Amino acid sequence: MRVLGVAEASSHAAVVIRASSTPRSVLSPLSRRPPRSLFCVALSLRLLTPLSLLFLPGTSAYTKQGHERIAKVALVMLKGKYGEHVNKLLKGDLVGLSEWEEEMTRKYEDTAALHFHRQAPEWTCEQARVSNGSTAGAGDGAGVRCDGEGSESGSLFCALAYFFEHFAHDALLNEFPKPKEPIGTPDRLKALAKLTSVEQSPSHYLRWLVTLIGDLHQPLHLLQDANHGRNIKVLYRGNEYSLFAFWEDFLPKQLRPLSANKFLDEQYKARSPAWWDRLPTELFREWAKELSGIACGQILGVIQEQGGGPGPFRVDEELARKWKEQSYELTVLGGQRLAWVLKEILEHRRHKVAHKEGRGRFHPKRSWKKSLAINVGIAACVVPLLLLALRWHEGVGGLVLRRLMREHLKM
Repeated sequence: MRVLGVAEASSHAAVVIRASSTPRSVLSPLSRRPPRSLFCVALSLRLLTPLSLLFLPGTSAYTKQGHERIAKVALVMLKGKYGEHVNKLLKGDLVGLSEWEEEMTRKYEDTAALHFHRQAPEWTCEQARVSNGSTAGAGDGAGVRCDGEGSESGSLFCALAYFFEHFAHDALLNEFPKPKEPIGTPDRLKALAKLTSVEQSPSHYLRWLVTLIGDLHQPLHLLQDANHGRNIKVLYRGNEYSLFAFWEDFLPKQLRPLSANKFLDEQYKARSPAWWDRLPTELFREWAKELSGIACGQILGVIQEQGGGPGPFRVDEELARKWKEQSYELTVLGGQRLAWVLKEILEHRRHKVAHKEGRGRFHPKRSWKKSLAINVGIAACVVPLLLLALRWHEGVGGLVLRRLMREHLKM
Protein backbone atom coordinates (compact mmCIF):
# COMPACT_ATOMS: atom_id res chain seq x y z
CA MET A 1 0.00 0.00 0.00
CA ARG A 2 1.47 3.38 -1.02
CA VAL A 3 1.25 6.17 1.56
CA LEU A 4 0.03 9.46 0.12
CA GLY A 5 2.19 12.52 0.50
CA VAL A 6 0.79 15.74 1.94
CA ALA A 7 0.32 17.34 -1.47
CA GLU A 8 -1.33 14.18 -2.81
CA ALA A 9 -3.70 13.96 0.17
CA SER A 10 -4.67 17.60 -0.27
CA SER A 11 -5.32 17.04 -3.99
CA HIS A 12 -7.53 14.01 -3.22
CA ALA A 13 -9.53 16.14 -0.80
CA ALA A 14 -9.88 18.80 -3.47
CA VAL A 15 -11.11 16.19 -5.98
CA VAL A 16 -13.81 15.06 -3.56
CA ILE A 17 -14.90 18.62 -2.88
CA ARG A 18 -15.08 19.40 -6.59
CA ALA A 19 -17.05 16.19 -7.14
CA SER A 20 -19.71 17.40 -4.76
CA SER A 21 -20.42 20.33 -7.09
CA THR A 22 -20.65 18.10 -10.19
CA PRO A 23 -24.16 17.36 -11.51
CA ARG A 24 -25.48 13.92 -10.49
CA SER A 25 -25.99 12.99 -14.11
CA VAL A 26 -22.27 13.30 -14.77
CA LEU A 27 -21.20 11.19 -11.80
CA SER A 28 -20.56 7.49 -12.25
CA PRO A 29 -22.96 5.04 -10.55
CA LEU A 30 -20.32 4.24 -7.89
CA SER A 31 -19.89 7.90 -7.04
CA ARG A 32 -23.57 8.68 -6.68
CA ARG A 33 -23.80 9.25 -2.95
CA PRO A 34 -25.76 11.79 -0.95
CA PRO A 35 -24.05 15.19 -0.88
CA ARG A 36 -23.82 14.96 2.88
CA SER A 37 -21.63 11.84 2.62
CA LEU A 38 -19.33 13.58 0.16
CA PHE A 39 -19.03 16.52 2.50
CA CYS A 40 -18.15 14.24 5.42
CA VAL A 41 -15.47 12.45 3.41
CA ALA A 42 -13.98 15.75 2.25
CA LEU A 43 -14.02 17.19 5.76
CA SER A 44 -12.34 14.05 7.14
CA LEU A 45 -9.56 14.27 4.57
CA ARG A 46 -9.01 17.97 5.27
CA LEU A 47 -8.75 17.27 8.99
CA LEU A 48 -6.52 14.23 8.58
CA THR A 49 -4.10 15.89 6.18
CA PRO A 50 -2.26 17.92 8.86
CA LEU A 51 -2.23 14.87 11.14
CA SER A 52 -0.66 12.80 8.39
CA LEU A 53 2.50 14.87 8.82
CA LEU A 54 3.17 12.82 11.91
CA PHE A 55 3.22 9.53 10.00
CA LEU A 56 4.78 10.32 6.63
CA PRO A 57 8.49 9.59 6.19
CA GLY A 58 10.77 12.60 5.92
CA THR A 59 8.31 15.26 7.13
CA SER A 60 9.11 15.70 10.84
CA ALA A 61 11.02 18.89 11.50
CA TYR A 62 14.73 19.42 11.90
CA THR A 63 13.92 21.08 15.21
CA LYS A 64 13.27 17.77 16.92
CA GLN A 65 16.62 16.02 16.42
CA GLY A 66 18.92 18.58 14.82
CA HIS A 67 18.18 21.44 17.22
CA GLU A 68 18.28 19.13 20.20
CA ARG A 69 21.78 17.99 19.23
CA ILE A 70 22.94 21.58 18.67
CA ALA A 71 21.60 22.62 22.09
CA LYS A 72 23.40 19.73 23.81
CA VAL A 73 26.68 20.76 22.21
CA ALA A 74 26.14 24.39 23.27
CA LEU A 75 25.57 23.34 26.88
CA VAL A 76 29.03 21.71 26.96
CA MET A 77 30.48 25.22 26.48
CA LEU A 78 27.90 26.94 28.72
CA LYS A 79 29.15 25.55 32.00
CA GLY A 80 27.98 26.64 35.44
CA LYS A 81 26.49 30.11 35.65
CA TYR A 82 26.55 30.58 31.87
CA GLY A 83 23.96 27.84 31.42
CA GLU A 84 21.90 29.07 34.36
CA HIS A 85 21.81 32.63 33.02
CA VAL A 86 20.86 31.46 29.53
CA ASN A 87 17.98 29.31 30.81
CA LYS A 88 16.82 32.25 32.92
CA LEU A 89 16.76 34.52 29.88
CA LEU A 90 14.95 31.86 27.85
CA LYS A 91 12.49 31.21 30.68
CA GLY A 92 12.97 27.56 29.83
CA ASP A 93 15.51 24.89 29.09
CA LEU A 94 17.80 25.18 26.06
CA VAL A 95 17.44 21.51 25.11
CA GLY A 96 13.74 21.56 25.90
CA LEU A 97 13.15 24.07 23.08
CA SER A 98 13.82 21.43 20.42
CA GLU A 99 10.15 21.43 19.32
CA TRP A 100 9.52 25.14 19.75
CA GLU A 101 9.99 25.87 16.04
CA GLU A 102 7.28 23.37 15.11
CA GLU A 103 4.90 24.84 17.67
CA MET A 104 5.34 28.40 16.48
CA THR A 105 5.05 27.45 12.80
CA ARG A 106 1.81 25.57 13.43
CA LYS A 107 0.43 28.53 15.37
CA TYR A 108 1.69 31.25 13.00
CA GLU A 109 2.22 30.02 9.44
CA ASP A 110 3.81 33.32 8.36
CA THR A 111 6.82 32.68 10.59
CA ALA A 112 7.88 29.71 8.43
CA ALA A 113 9.51 32.20 6.05
CA LEU A 114 12.01 33.23 8.74
CA HIS A 115 13.69 29.81 8.64
CA PHE A 116 14.90 30.20 5.03
CA HIS A 117 17.10 32.82 3.45
CA ARG A 118 15.53 35.09 0.83
CA GLN A 119 16.77 38.09 -1.11
CA ALA A 120 16.33 39.61 -4.56
CA PRO A 121 17.75 38.18 -6.71
CA GLU A 122 17.62 34.89 -4.82
CA TRP A 123 20.84 33.54 -3.33
CA THR A 124 21.89 30.63 -5.58
CA CYS A 125 24.92 28.41 -6.08
CA GLU A 126 26.12 30.58 -8.94
CA GLN A 127 26.02 33.68 -6.73
CA ALA A 128 27.76 31.76 -3.93
CA ARG A 129 30.62 30.81 -6.26
CA VAL A 130 30.98 34.42 -7.43
CA SER A 131 30.87 35.79 -3.88
CA ASN A 132 33.44 33.28 -2.64
CA GLY A 133 35.79 34.21 -5.47
CA SER A 134 35.60 30.91 -7.33
CA THR A 135 34.64 32.56 -10.62
CA ALA A 136 35.25 35.84 -12.36
CA GLY A 137 33.31 38.73 -10.97
CA ALA A 138 34.05 38.19 -7.28
CA GLY A 139 33.97 41.36 -5.27
CA ASP A 140 31.22 42.96 -7.35
CA GLY A 141 29.02 43.36 -4.28
CA ALA A 142 27.16 40.07 -4.66
CA GLY A 143 26.61 38.31 -1.38
CA VAL A 144 24.21 37.35 1.37
CA ARG A 145 22.30 40.46 2.36
CA CYS A 146 19.15 41.70 4.01
CA ASP A 147 17.27 43.70 1.39
CA GLY A 148 13.68 44.81 0.93
CA GLU A 149 12.61 41.36 -0.25
CA GLY A 150 14.06 39.66 2.81
CA SER A 151 12.68 42.26 5.21
CA GLU A 152 9.15 42.11 3.81
CA SER A 153 8.80 38.42 2.94
CA GLY A 154 10.91 37.04 5.78
CA SER A 155 14.52 35.90 5.62
CA LEU A 156 16.86 33.84 7.78
CA PHE A 157 19.71 36.36 7.68
CA CYS A 158 17.42 39.35 8.30
CA ALA A 159 15.81 37.58 11.25
CA LEU A 160 19.17 36.62 12.79
CA ALA A 161 20.35 40.24 12.67
CA TYR A 162 16.99 41.53 13.94
CA PHE A 163 16.83 39.28 16.99
CA PHE A 164 20.49 39.66 17.95
CA GLU A 165 20.41 43.46 17.85
CA HIS A 166 17.58 43.46 20.39
CA PHE A 167 20.16 42.25 22.92
CA ALA A 168 23.16 44.26 21.71
CA HIS A 169 24.65 47.26 23.50
CA ASP A 170 25.48 50.04 21.02
CA ALA A 171 28.59 51.22 22.87
CA LEU A 172 29.99 47.71 22.74
CA LEU A 173 29.12 47.22 19.06
CA ASN A 174 31.16 50.33 18.26
CA GLU A 175 34.29 48.55 19.50
CA PHE A 176 34.16 46.09 16.60
CA PRO A 177 35.46 46.87 13.10
CA LYS A 178 32.75 48.11 10.78
CA PRO A 179 31.46 45.46 8.33
CA LYS A 180 32.56 45.81 4.72
CA GLU A 181 28.93 45.55 3.59
CA PRO A 182 26.10 47.18 5.60
CA ILE A 183 24.04 44.63 7.52
CA GLY A 184 20.70 46.27 6.72
CA THR A 185 18.92 45.05 9.86
CA PRO A 186 15.17 45.66 9.42
CA ASP A 187 13.21 47.79 11.88
CA ARG A 188 10.51 45.13 12.07
CA LEU A 189 9.69 41.66 10.81
CA LYS A 190 6.34 41.39 9.06
CA ALA A 191 6.16 37.68 9.91
CA LEU A 192 5.81 38.58 13.61
CA ALA A 193 2.81 40.87 13.13
CA LYS A 194 0.27 38.38 14.48
CA LEU A 195 2.26 37.41 17.58
CA THR A 196 1.02 38.59 20.96
CA SER A 197 3.01 41.04 23.09
CA VAL A 198 4.09 38.17 25.36
CA GLU A 199 5.37 36.28 22.31
CA GLN A 200 7.46 39.31 21.34
CA SER A 201 9.22 39.52 24.69
CA PRO A 202 13.03 39.17 25.14
CA SER A 203 12.72 35.52 26.19
CA HIS A 204 10.85 34.66 22.97
CA TYR A 205 13.26 36.69 20.85
CA LEU A 206 16.13 34.71 22.33
CA ARG A 207 14.29 31.47 21.51
CA TRP A 208 13.98 32.65 17.93
CA LEU A 209 17.69 33.41 17.78
CA VAL A 210 18.61 29.98 19.18
CA THR A 211 16.33 28.26 16.66
CA LEU A 212 17.55 30.26 13.66
CA ILE A 213 21.22 29.62 14.43
CA GLY A 214 20.34 25.94 14.22
CA ASP A 215 18.57 26.45 10.88
CA LEU A 216 21.63 28.30 9.61
CA HIS A 217 23.62 25.07 9.97
CA GLN A 218 21.27 23.05 7.79
CA PRO A 219 22.82 24.13 4.45
CA LEU A 220 19.71 23.76 2.28
CA HIS A 221 17.94 26.50 4.28
CA LEU A 222 20.18 29.04 2.57
CA LEU A 223 19.71 28.35 -1.13
CA GLN A 224 16.65 28.73 -3.32
CA ASP A 225 18.03 26.20 -5.83
CA ALA A 226 15.39 23.51 -6.54
CA ASN A 227 13.18 25.03 -3.84
CA HIS A 228 15.77 24.37 -1.12
CA GLY A 229 16.13 20.81 -2.41
CA ARG A 230 12.43 19.94 -2.13
CA ASN A 231 12.15 19.42 -5.90
CA ILE A 232 14.98 16.86 -5.98
CA LYS A 233 14.07 13.26 -5.18
CA VAL A 234 16.63 10.87 -3.68
CA LEU A 235 16.41 7.13 -3.11
CA TYR A 236 18.19 5.46 -0.19
CA ARG A 237 17.75 1.81 0.83
CA GLY A 238 14.53 1.61 -1.14
CA ASN A 239 12.92 4.68 0.47
CA GLU A 240 12.30 7.88 -1.47
CA TYR A 241 12.76 11.32 0.06
CA SER A 242 13.08 14.85 -1.14
CA LEU A 243 16.66 16.03 -0.77
CA PHE A 244 15.45 18.61 1.75
CA ALA A 245 13.67 15.98 3.87
CA PHE A 246 16.72 13.72 3.70
CA TRP A 247 18.86 16.44 5.29
CA GLU A 248 16.16 17.97 7.46
CA ASP A 249 14.70 14.83 8.97
CA PHE A 250 16.50 11.60 8.07
CA LEU A 251 20.17 12.47 8.63
CA PRO A 252 19.74 14.07 12.11
CA LYS A 253 18.25 10.77 13.30
CA GLN A 254 21.30 8.83 12.08
CA LEU A 255 24.04 10.85 13.80
CA ARG A 256 26.70 9.06 15.81
CA PRO A 257 27.05 9.85 19.54
CA LEU A 258 28.75 13.09 20.45
CA SER A 259 32.47 13.12 21.13
CA ALA A 260 33.67 13.51 24.72
CA ASN A 261 32.97 16.87 26.34
CA LYS A 262 36.69 17.51 26.77
CA PHE A 263 37.26 17.16 23.02
CA LEU A 264 34.29 19.43 22.18
CA ASP A 265 35.51 22.04 24.65
CA GLU A 266 39.06 22.01 23.24
CA GLN A 267 37.64 22.26 19.73
CA TYR A 268 35.59 25.28 20.80
CA LYS A 269 38.65 26.99 22.30
CA ALA A 270 40.53 26.47 19.04
CA ARG A 271 37.68 27.81 16.87
CA SER A 272 36.32 30.72 18.91
CA PRO A 273 39.27 33.16 18.59
CA ALA A 274 38.36 33.59 14.92
CA TRP A 275 35.03 35.08 16.06
CA TRP A 276 36.32 37.46 18.74
CA ASP A 277 36.92 40.62 16.73
CA ARG A 278 33.91 40.38 14.43
CA LEU A 279 30.41 41.74 14.76
CA PRO A 280 28.06 38.81 15.41
CA THR A 281 25.74 40.11 12.68
CA GLU A 282 28.63 40.11 10.22
CA LEU A 283 29.52 36.59 11.32
CA PHE A 284 25.98 35.47 10.53
CA ARG A 285 26.61 36.54 6.95
CA GLU A 286 30.03 34.84 6.78
CA TRP A 287 28.58 31.65 8.22
CA ALA A 288 25.71 31.78 5.70
CA LYS A 289 28.22 32.05 2.84
CA GLU A 290 30.23 29.17 4.28
CA LEU A 291 27.19 26.92 4.66
CA SER A 292 25.86 27.77 1.21
CA GLY A 293 29.25 26.75 -0.17
CA ILE A 294 28.82 23.36 1.51
CA ALA A 295 25.32 23.02 0.07
CA CYS A 296 26.56 23.81 -3.43
CA GLY A 297 29.78 21.82 -3.36
CA GLN A 298 29.03 18.79 -1.21
CA ILE A 299 25.28 18.30 -1.64
CA LEU A 300 23.78 19.81 -4.79
CA GLY A 301 27.08 19.64 -6.65
CA VAL A 302 27.43 15.91 -5.99
CA ILE A 303 23.97 15.25 -7.40
CA GLN A 304 24.71 17.34 -10.49
CA GLU A 305 27.97 15.48 -11.11
CA GLN A 306 26.67 11.96 -10.50
CA GLY A 307 23.03 12.35 -11.57
CA GLY A 308 21.58 12.55 -15.01
CA GLY A 309 19.44 9.40 -15.21
CA PRO A 310 15.66 9.19 -15.02
CA GLY A 311 13.96 8.86 -11.65
CA PRO A 312 15.26 9.83 -8.22
CA PHE A 313 18.97 10.21 -7.47
CA ARG A 314 20.32 7.06 -5.80
CA VAL A 315 22.29 7.68 -2.61
CA ASP A 316 24.82 4.87 -2.18
CA GLU A 317 26.29 3.85 1.17
CA GLU A 318 29.51 5.79 0.66
CA LEU A 319 27.71 9.05 -0.05
CA ALA A 320 25.28 8.43 2.82
CA ARG A 321 28.26 7.95 5.14
CA LYS A 322 29.83 11.22 3.98
CA TRP A 323 26.59 13.12 4.39
CA LYS A 324 25.98 11.66 7.84
CA GLU A 325 29.44 12.77 8.95
CA GLN A 326 28.91 16.18 7.37
CA SER A 327 25.61 16.56 9.21
CA TYR A 328 27.29 15.53 12.47
CA GLU A 329 30.08 18.09 12.04
CA LEU A 330 27.60 20.85 11.21
CA THR A 331 25.52 20.21 14.33
CA VAL A 332 28.70 20.33 16.45
CA LEU A 333 29.82 23.54 14.77
CA GLY A 334 26.33 25.01 15.13
CA GLY A 335 26.30 24.19 18.85
CA GLN A 336 29.69 25.80 19.41
CA ARG A 337 28.70 28.93 17.51
CA LEU A 338 25.42 29.07 19.42
CA ALA A 339 27.33 28.93 22.71
CA TRP A 340 29.58 31.78 21.59
CA VAL A 341 26.63 33.97 20.52
CA LEU A 342 24.84 33.33 23.83
CA LYS A 343 27.97 34.28 25.77
CA GLU A 344 28.17 37.48 23.72
CA ILE A 345 24.55 38.28 24.58
CA LEU A 346 25.26 37.79 28.29
CA GLU A 347 28.24 40.15 27.98
CA HIS A 348 26.15 42.76 26.16
CA ARG A 349 23.55 42.60 28.94
CA ARG A 350 26.23 43.16 31.60
CA HIS A 351 27.48 46.20 29.68
CA LYS A 352 23.95 47.61 29.43
CA VAL A 353 23.50 47.30 33.20
CA ALA A 354 26.93 48.83 33.91
CA HIS A 355 26.21 51.69 31.50
CA LYS A 356 22.92 52.53 33.24
CA GLU A 357 24.71 52.58 36.59
CA GLY A 358 27.48 54.80 35.25
CA ARG A 359 30.15 52.13 35.58
CA GLY A 360 32.67 51.05 33.00
CA ARG A 361 33.16 47.41 32.10
CA PHE A 362 36.05 45.83 30.25
CA HIS A 363 35.21 43.61 27.31
CA PRO A 364 37.72 40.79 26.74
CA LYS A 365 37.34 41.08 22.97
CA ARG A 366 37.87 44.84 22.99
CA SER A 367 40.86 45.90 20.85
CA TRP A 368 43.69 46.67 23.29
CA LYS A 369 45.69 48.27 20.47
CA LYS A 370 42.90 50.76 19.80
CA SER A 371 42.53 51.54 23.51
CA LEU A 372 46.30 51.94 23.91
CA ALA A 373 46.50 54.34 20.96
CA ILE A 374 43.67 56.46 22.41
CA ASN A 375 45.28 56.58 25.86
CA VAL A 376 48.72 57.47 24.42
CA GLY A 377 47.16 60.28 22.38
CA ILE A 378 45.40 61.69 25.44
CA ALA A 379 48.56 61.43 27.52
CA ALA A 380 50.65 63.15 24.82
CA CYS A 381 48.39 66.21 25.07
CA VAL A 382 47.48 66.29 28.75
CA VAL A 383 50.80 65.44 30.46
CA PRO A 384 52.93 68.26 28.93
CA LEU A 385 50.19 70.81 29.61
CA LEU A 386 49.87 69.62 33.19
CA LEU A 387 53.65 69.88 33.75
CA LEU A 388 53.72 73.42 32.33
CA ALA A 389 50.84 74.45 34.57
CA LEU A 390 52.56 73.05 37.66
CA ARG A 391 55.85 74.83 36.83
CA TRP A 392 54.02 78.10 36.30
CA HIS A 393 52.11 77.61 39.52
CA GLU A 394 55.31 76.93 41.40
CA GLY A 395 57.01 80.04 40.05
CA VAL A 396 54.11 82.48 40.36
CA GLY A 397 50.84 81.19 41.60
CA GLY A 398 52.26 79.16 44.49
CA LEU A 399 53.75 82.23 46.27
CA VAL A 400 50.59 84.26 45.88
CA LEU A 401 48.47 81.43 47.27
CA ARG A 402 50.75 80.98 50.30
CA ARG A 403 50.57 84.72 51.07
CA LEU A 404 46.79 84.77 50.78
CA MET A 405 46.52 81.72 53.06
CA ARG A 406 48.70 83.39 55.75
CA GLU A 407 46.60 86.59 55.62
CA HIS A 408 43.41 84.54 55.85
CA LEU A 409 44.65 82.60 58.87
CA LYS A 410 45.60 85.83 60.71
CA MET A 411 42.06 87.01 60.33
